[in-house]
Amino acid sequence: MCHKVGCPYCFDRYTPTTPGHVFEVTREDGTVTWKDLSYNIGDQPVTGIALDNITGDLFIATDFGVAMLAAGTATWAPAAGGLPPVAVYGLAIDSASRVLYAATHGRGAWQLDLSQ
Repeated sequence: MCHKVGCPYCFDRYTPTTPGHVFEVTREDGTVTWKDLSYNIGDQPVTGIALDNITGDLFIATDFGVAMLAAGTATWAPAAGGLPPVAVYGLAIDSASRVLYAATHGRGAWQLDLSQ
């Protein structure tokens, strides 16, 4: 999801003074802090995001599939094998059944079992 208000393309080259695509936002005593979690994802749009509240893992939808940032790490990796490098436009986690759902462009819906 584009964090840049008014950004039509979601690429760093369009906003060179505020690069990044995934941020952790915290607010304490009226002060808002933004921490860039983009790390190694490169300059690509992030079109969806989902947090696994049980493990703390973060998932992002991109133009090239789904990536995961395991809790406590600083390296994004493919969420799982089997999903082709296809545009993904939405993510949702069913916490009760421990399943991540990804809505793709032209490849239907994809699911990942998070219980393993």
